[in-house]
Amino acid sequence: MESTIKKIDNGLWKAITNSPFNEIDYENLLANNPAKIREEEMNLSLKEEPLDVPKQLDVKNIQIPSSDKSRMISSRVYRPKGKQHLPILLYFHGGAFIYGTPEQYDFLFFGLALDVDMIIVSVDYRLAPEHPFPAGMQDGYDTLLWLSKYADEIGGNQNNILIGGSSAGATIAASITQQARDKKEVEIRYQYLLYPPMSHLLQTLSMNELANAPMQTKKAAEWMWKHYLQHKITQPPKYAVPLLGENFNNLPNATIIVCELDPLKDEGKIYAQKLQKAGVLVDLLEIKEAVHAFDFFSCSLSDTFYARQTELFKQILNQEQ
Repeated sequence: MESTIKKIDNGLWKAITNSPFNEIDYENLLANNPAKIREEEMNLSLKEEPLDVPKQLDVKNIQIPSSDKSRMISSRVYRPKGKQHLPILLYFHGGAFIYGTPEQYDFLFFGLALDVDMIIVSVDYRLAPEHPFPAGMQDGYDTLLWLSKYADEIGGNQNNILIGGSSAGATIAASITQQARDKKEVEIRYQYLLYPPMSHLLQTLSMNELANAPMQTKKAAEWMWKHYLQHKITQPPKYAVPLLGENFNNLPNATIIVCELDPLKDEGKIYAQKLQKAGVLVDLLEIKEAVHAFDFFSCSLSDTFYARQTELFKQILNQEQ
């Protein structure tokens, strides 16, 4: 790990080492008590000062009908006020399929929704190990179908839906994109995948060379997939593992972002190659001196990436119009 740490952007590494979230023993809890991660993250978040919602932004949690009639799906909606027919980014938070909440992205989405002029719908999908695959993907697909019919109820354009996610959320986004292509019930205009885990096999060069990297280790990835796939890990179901897809044709164009010092890096690159081979236009970006989830830490590297991300979304929306 020491050789990896020396390559990390100095400001980023300082922000990581000063983070109170270092108090959480993620790797041990992933192995022994994964649900407790949620409890410990919640306790830390309650100590933080709440963010002020920008005056120009409407933020609310809505309930969307599930295909399981006995329950509803909660989504957090970030909407620029006073506007209609806006593009929609359907988003899935990270957290190893096990933890994380839409609210953890307020610090990012408060600005991004306004700066890009789009609605962000962040799904509070069901989490493993209590709800293994396909629960999270099904919640996401149900939300996508609802948006394709009722987007105007939140000021959105049902014909201009992008899908995205970070980390495990990017995996779910990619899975839904493959499923939507096959079902032909709704068209996704674009996919935006941020440092995505794409294979449960964990056999890439970067996974072995960066096995003990900060923020994402090979051991943590092993537990993540075990909890998500459970007894099906030896023969994962269709759509569960994006790189196992047999058909990459006719998928929406993509932006895929990987980090130089993330063991998941090569999985994202291989996925990009598979899409490109199938004729999908892919913008593959590698963030130098960055580790997994780097953009959660306040530093100049993250600030620069935020500005770049804003421009990327503007370009994507201009291309898609």
